[in-house]
Amino acid sequence: HDLIVRLQRELFVVGAELATAPENRAKLAPGVSLVTVEMVAALEPIIDDLTARFEAPREFVLPGENRVAAALDLARAVVRRAERATVAAASAGWLEGSQVVPYLNRLADLVYTLARWQEGTFRAVRTQA
Repeated sequence: HDLIVRLQRELFVVGAELATAPENRAKLAPGVSLVTVEMVAALEPIIDDLTARFEAPREFVLPGENRVAAALDLARAVVRRAERATVAAASAGWLEGSQVVPYLNRLADLVYTLARWQEGTFRAVRTQA
């Protein structure tokens, strides 16, 4: 729950940046209305942690094995669609120096991992002595 709420809040940052005209980008505040490198980097350890908790699928994944996974698979599709639109905006020069594309890319991978985790076979998480 806490992770999903955090991601929803971060998506407001993404939205604020995308809604800002290029000439007003200097007014954006890092982490509030501007996606930061740290926001992107913070997603990777979560993906790694979740990946260590389940056996990854070895074949094509049929989305929506359960209700939670289905919702996450739908969310991933929406994030990927947003990523494609944002790549187009960046290519048009509207997002100079922006971290939105990398953030959406890592977010889509995280949501995919969350969905697989929800439907996967859990492994014991190793602890270091």
